Amino acid sequence: MKKSTKENKSVYIMSLEGADLYDHMHKAKLFEEDYVGMIPYSIELIKLEKEMKVNKLKIKEDKKTGKRTTHAVINVKFKQKVKSGKEMIKLLNKKIEGLQDGDYKTKLVEFVEVIKSEQNLSKWNEVKSNDLRKDLYENGFTITKVDEETGEILSQDKYVVYKRSSSKSRTGQCLFILEQLHEEMINWSRMYLPFEKDMSVDLASLLAYESLVGSSLESVITINPKNILIVDDVESKFPQMCNVVRKNEETGFLDSYYEKTMVKNSLFDGESLLESTYFEEGISMQLLRGHMFKSASFSTNIQLFLEDNCPEGIEYDKWKIKNMFNQPMLAKDIHMICTPTSLKALKFSDVIGKPVDMWNHWKKLMKKDKFQMGVVKHEKKSKRGKDEEGNTLQQTSYQMFNSLPLSEETVSRLTVFEKEYVNKLKNDDDFFIEYIIKEANEINSNNMFADLYKINKDIVNTKVFRSFRVKEVHNYVKHIKKGKIRTSGDYAVLLGNGYEFLMHSISKFNGTSMSLHENEIYTNLFGEDGFDKEYVAFRNPHTSPNNVLIAKNVRDTNIEKYFNLSRNIVCVNSIDFAIQDTLSGCDYDSDSMVIFNDEDLIKAGKECFGKYPVCINDVENKKKPYFLNAKCHYEIDAELANSSKNIGRVVNLGQECLSNYWDQLSKGKSPKDLSELMKKVDVMTILSGICIDLAKKFYAINIKSEVENVAKSEWLSSLKPLFWTSVSQNENIKNRVTKFNCPMDFLNVEMDELEKASDHKDLSFLQLLRKHDISKGNRKQEQDIIDDVKKLTKKVNQINSSKLDKKERFTKEKGAIQFYSFSVAKKTVKPNTMYAILVHMVKSKDSSTTKMLKVLHETQREVFLDAFKNN
Repeated sequence: MKKSTKENKSVYIMSLEGADLYDHMHKAKLFEEDYVGMIPYSIELIKLEKEMKVNKLKIKEDKKTGKRTTHAVINVKFKQKVKSGKEMIKLLNKKIEGLQDGDYKTKLVEFVEVIKSEQNLSKWNEVKSNDLRKDLYENGFTITKVDEETGEILSQDKYVVYKRSSSKSRTGQCLFILEQLHEEMINWSRMYLPFEKDMSVDLASLLAYESLVGSSLESVITINPKNILIVDDVESKFPQMCNVVRKNEETGFLDSYYEKTMVKNSLFDGESLLESTYFEEGISMQLLRGHMFKSASFSTNIQLFLEDNCPEGIEYDKWKIKNMFNQPMLAKDIHMICTPTSLKALKFSDVIGKPVDMWNHWKKLMKKDKFQMGVVKHEKKSKRGKDEEGNTLQQTSYQMFNSLPLSEETVSRLTVFEKEYVNKLKNDDDFFIEYIIKEANEINSNNMFADLYKINKDIVNTKVFRSFRVKEVHNYVKHIKKGKIRTSGDYAVLLGNGYEFLMHSISKFNGTSMSLHENEIYTNLFGEDGFDKEYVAFRNPHTSPNNVLIAKNVRDTNIEKYFNLSRNIVCVNSIDFAIQDTLSGCDYDSDSMVIFNDEDLIKAGKECFGKYPVCINDVENKKKPYFLNAKCHYEIDAELANSSKNIGRVVNLGQECLSNYWDQLSKGKSPKDLSELMKKVDVMTILSGICIDLAKKFYAINIKSEVENVAKSEWLSSLKPLFWTSVSQNENIKNRVTKFNCPMDFLNVEMDELEKASDHKDLSFLQLLRKHDISKGNRKQEQDIIDDVKKLTKKVNQINSSKLDKKERFTKEKGAIQFYSFSVAKKTVKPNTMYAILVHMVKSKDSSTTKMLKVLHETQREVFLDAFKNN
C-alpha cells in the first residue's frame, strides 16, 4: 500500500536575488548560477518532470556530486534593492581605494567611468525591493546566455511568476517558472478549476493551498475517495472571561480588554481518522497532502467502531451512512473520516457550483492521480537523549522559559543536568566523542575526529583537536543560553476529541464531552505510571504566561479501544475548554505540544494556568477584495514579506515586556500596578499569531506601527535584558544590556559561571604519525591537494560571509566540499605522500588544517587513518 521514496531524489534550483536579475536584464550583468534552492521530492516534482519531458527539457545530474539540477524553476528573493548609479560609484571607489594596481583595479576604474557616462539613463535609477517585486511579478524576467568570445546569444529563457514554495510561504520568496511550462503547471496546481484572469477570488488562500502539492514526501499511500466519509465540521462555543485584543477606538492601536466573550473551537480542525491498515507499525499519525488537501490522519480502528455501533436490526454489510452531502455509503467501505477543514478545495466551490460539485470534482482528480496521497511527516520521538533514569529529554524554548515565574534558585536546579553535561563534554573524552558522532553532518569534521580517536586517543591532546573541542563546547553553551534547557518530556501531536469525531460520523454526538473533559488529556508518553498525574505543556509558537497549559493525564477505555496511539500522540479536549487559544491558536493538522514532567516547571506552570486569562484575537479582518492577476499576487506577497520581517521583533518585544514585568514584580510592584504592561504582552501574543497567519489571512492593522507603539511604552527602557546577547542578531547589543530579574537572565548568569575544563597535556600532532620518507612522496600530488584544499577553504569562507540564508549556505558549502573532494578522490595517495601532506599541514600552521583532515578522511580514508599510530 505504501511506496517508499528513499530512492527518489530532490532537484536543486537556482535561488537568486531579484536585484541581480534586474541588473542582468538591464545592465547585462552576469550572476553566479547558485543551485542552492530545492524542489523536494513531491507530487509537484513528479508532475514537473513529466511536463519537462513533454517540452524536451532535461534535469541535469552532476557526475561528480550526483546533484540533480534544473533551470525550469527559479526561486527569487527580494531582500535587496537595485542600487543607483550614484551609490554604485561610491561603493566601487571605496573598493578601488583598498586595491593594489593591476588588471582588476583597472577594470573597476573603467566600470566607474562607464556608469558616470550613463548615469542619466533609467537603468541606473534606484529600484526599491517592493517596486522590483511588482515589476517581476507583472512582467517576468529573461535570462540571456551569451558566448563570451563572439558575443553571440546562445539562449534566452523567459520566466513568469508561478507560486510560493511550500517551505517559503512566509518569507516573501517566490518561484518563477519557464513560460512554456507555466500554463499546464499552474492549472494542474489549481486542480484544473475554471479560474479566470481578474476574477474575484480569495487569492491569499488560493496561493497558500495551491502550494500543498510541493511538500516534501516521506512516502505515498493510496486512498480511494469511495472509502472516504466526509462529515460536517463542528464548533464548540462557550462564554468565558478572557483578555480580548482589538483596536482601541481612541488611540487607533491594539489594546487588551478583560471581558466575557464567546470562545470558539473547531473540534476536528485539520484532522482525519484513517483505518489502521494504512499505517506502518509504530506510526500513529501521517500528515497527508494532495491537491488542496491537508490533513493529519490518525490510526483508528474505524471498522471495529462501526461494527460495535451498528444499529440493531440492520446487517452490518448493508448499513449505510450519509456524508455531509447526504450521499450514502456502506459502513464497511469507510476507511477514512474527514471534514471540510481538511479539503481546502471546498473553499472555492463557487467556481464550479456547489460544495458537492467540488467534492465530485476532487474525487475525479484523485482517480486521475491513481488515488495517491503524499505522506509529508509522521510523529517522531525526541533526539535529545535520555537522563540517567532513562527518561526521554526534550528542550524548552526561550519563550517558554521566560514566561514562567522562575526564581534564581529554581533556575539553578533546572540547569543541573545541562551543567553536568557541559562538564562531561569538557573533561570526559569518550563522552565528547559520542556527542560529536550524534551531531555529525556532511559539512562538519565530527566523523573524522571520531575516527582518529578510535585509532589513537592521544588526538585529544593535540592543538587542532583542543581548538575543535573548545569551539564545540562553546557552541553548546551558547545553545543553552538561548533557553534550550533539557528536562523530562517530549513533543506529542495533538488529536482533538477523537472519540467524539467517531460518534459524530454516525450522528451520535450531541456537542458535549463523551471522553475527556476540560483540561484532561490522554497520552502514553510517560508509560503506565504516567496516568492520573498533572503535567505542564506548551506549543510553539509560545509567547506568554497566558499560553501555559496544566493538563491532567487520564485513562479512557474508548480511546484505548478505537485508537492505536504511539507515545508521541496526545488526545485533547476542545469542548467547553479554551485549549486552542491557550495553545496559541492551535489546530489539529499535525500541531504538537511539548509536555514536561518536571516538578519545578509544573509548579511554575500552576502559577500561570487559570491566573493569566487566555488571549482572544478580535482584530478586524482586512476586507480588501483581491482578483486573480499578477498585481494582486504581488500585493499579497509584498504585504506578507513586509509583515514577516516583523515576526522576530514581535516575539522579542513581547519577551522584553515580560522581562520587565518579572523584574518589576521582584522589586515590589503588584500585578495590578503592572496591568498596563501585561496588556502589551497580550497584544504581542495576538500579533505573533497574526504574523504566522499571514500566509493565508490578512488583518486591518499595520503590524510595524503596532510594534513601534508598544516599543515606545514608558515601561521599557533603552537597556535590554542580559539574555539579548544570546538571542539577538545585533552584534553591538552587548553594549546595551543590563541584568533583569527574569528567568532568562538567571539562566545566562548561571551558564556564565561554569567550571573550567581540566588541563590536557600538550602533544604535537606529528608525534601521532607513523614516520615515512617524505623524499619519496609525490610532490606534485601533494601540492595539488594542498592547492585544492586552500581553494575549498577560501570558497567556504566566501559562502559563510555571503547573504544566503542558513539552509542555502549549508547546501552551497556541501556542494563545494563535494566538488573539491572529487578532485582529491581521483588520486591514489601513497603513504609517503600522505605523510608529507600531514607534515606540511602542521608546519605551515595553515588555517585550512581541519578542512585538509576532513577532505583526506573522506577521499583517502584507509591511507589517511593508517598514517596514524594505533594505540
